[in-house]
Amino acid sequence: MPNVWQIASGESGRKYSSLFVKHDVMLCGPGRLGPFDEARYQSAVESASRFGQIRRFAMDVKAGDIVLMRSGYRVEAIGLVHQEGYLHHPAFDDVHGWSLEHSCRVMWQHQLAEEVAAIQAEEPLFGTRKSIPAFTAVEDQAILGPIRHLFQRCSERPLRVLPPPPPMPLTMDEVAEALFARGLGFDAVHRLRAALEKQRRLISWYESSGFSGNRPTEHEVVAHIILPLLSALGWSEQLIAIEWHKIDLALFSGTPTDSGRCRLVCEAKIMGHGLQNVLAQAIQYTVAHKLDACQKILLADGGRFYLFRRQDGEWEQEPSGYLNVQKIRTNHLHPPNTNAIDTIMALTPMMIAE
Repeated sequence: MPNVWQIASGESGRKYSSLFVKHDVMLCGPGRLGPFDEARYQSAVESASRFGQIRRFAMDVKAGDIVLMRSGYRVEAIGLVHQEGYLHHPAFDDVHGWSLEHSCRVMWQHQLAEEVAAIQAEEPLFGTRKSIPAFTAVEDQAILGPIRHLFQRCSERPLRVLPPPPPMPLTMDEVAEALFARGLGFDAVHRLRAALEKQRRLISWYESSGFSGNRPTEHEVVAHIILPLLSALGWSEQLIAIEWHKIDLALFSGTPTDSGRCRLVCEAKIMGHGLQNVLAQAIQYTVAHKLDACQKILLADGGRFYLFRRQDGEWEQEPSGYLNVQKIRTNHLHPPNTNAIDTIMALTPMMIAE
């Protein structure tokens, strides 16, 4: 019998199962150090547990093995590992802020989806587990028993196409030139460039040193990352309200700063916290406080910003804007069709109401 593996397709707030299915892959990270090399990754990865997961992913998964794609405690799909197996693919270097370049080709068995769902009608297959690593072998018969009969019905098929490599991140000179060409003033471009460079250095420090001290907190994200960005773009202190009606940040078109002039609400979370589920919280604020003139929601996870717009009275459920301070690009794999330069411009005072 082939080995059976389970892999998480993200976590609450940062799910990317659609990428697995669209490109016939499963993903693991961090992969920013290049193709798996035991010595290099063992010395650089933050924990022995994470290193072990990457090693098994790259070295132990074989063609013909079975994979259970998991979202939370529920198995979303069953897959069959293709003979291409492991590869390091740069297209996945920024998936909702995660470095997931370690990939493995998997033929997801869409014909089994209804049966997999029916088996879990009363309880998800991993429902008795308290905590589950992102990637492990599965040997528990309580999990395998109800779905074992499906494994023999897994079949090979042509693989779906992998995405092309992403565009190179813009240099700071290119960022400055692009923003100036879009109409951002010289002084604002200069301030923003300085703010972005400072944020990059600070975020790198948090990642290398600060996490052990439970930093940054949400308040630090607001104070050290979001506010400097908005100030550089030209927002005055009078038009930025902090902890306004329990909203982390609110931006206004003028004074007095009342509900009728609120144009954007921002919710911040600690670095590494998923943000997809935070959107509902921000939308609820706009409803509870009758912020009918508010047209944008900004969610921030450390140096990653997601922008949602209200269209015809309805809020987008997928971000139309994305900015990763450390990798500023004009196009992203996930979230797709987002341009960091457009996102920055959409946060300027002159465009905030559009």
